[in-house]
Amino acid sequence: MVRVVLTDKQFNYLKRLIERRGYEITQKVEGEKEGIIDIHAKSTKKAKDTLLIRIILDTPTVGVEILKNTIKELDNGDFTYAIIIGGERYTYAARREAKEMDVELLHRRFLSIDLFLHDLVPEHDIITEKEIEEIEKEYGISRELLPKIKAGDPAAKAIGARPGDVIQIVRDSETAGRHVVYRYCIA
Repeated sequence: MVRVVLTDKQFNYLKRLIERRGYEITQKVEGEKEGIIDIHAKSTKKAKDTLLIRIILDTPTVGVEILKNTIKELDNGDFTYAIIIGGERYTYAARREAKEMDVELLHRRFLSIDLFLHDLVPEHDIITEKEIEEIEKEYGISRELLPKIKAGDPAAKAIGARPGDVIQIVRDSETAGRHVVYRYCIA
C-alpha cells in the first residue's frame, strides 16, 4: 500500500480553513497509528473552545472505531469540538455516531482546493447573535425569513456553518459596489 501524506499545500489550506472558523493551530501531532495526523487548535473568539482535527490518510473507509476514539477525547474534556477528515467514505455507523455526538465529518478531497481563492466565490462569514439581532431589527424580520443556505453547501461547510447560523456574504459588484446579503443556514 502506498503511504498517503498531507502535502504543504493541503496543510496551508487547512490552516486557512481553521483561521476562517476563528481558531489558531496550537499543535500538530502525528498519530500513534501511522497515517493519522491530529491538529489541535484554540478559539480566538471564545477562550475555552478547543478544536481537534483528526486527519485519516491511509484508510479508504473510516469506521466507528476511529470515531469512538475521537469522541472519547471530547468526553474527557480535552476538546470542545472535533472534525474528522477521512478517506473515500464513512461507514453508516460512523455517520450516525458523528451526527449524535456532533462531530463533523469531511472528505479528504475537501483539502484539495480552497474555494475562497476563486474569483467567483464571495467571502462568507458567520455573524454573531448581536449582529443577527441588529439585522432582524433593521429589516423587521426574523432570521428564519432570510433566504436559505444549506449546511452542506461547500462554502458553508468551509466556514463551519451549522443549522441556525446566519451567514453574511459580501460580493463585489460593478454596479452596486459592495453588496452584502444574509443567508439562514438550514440542515
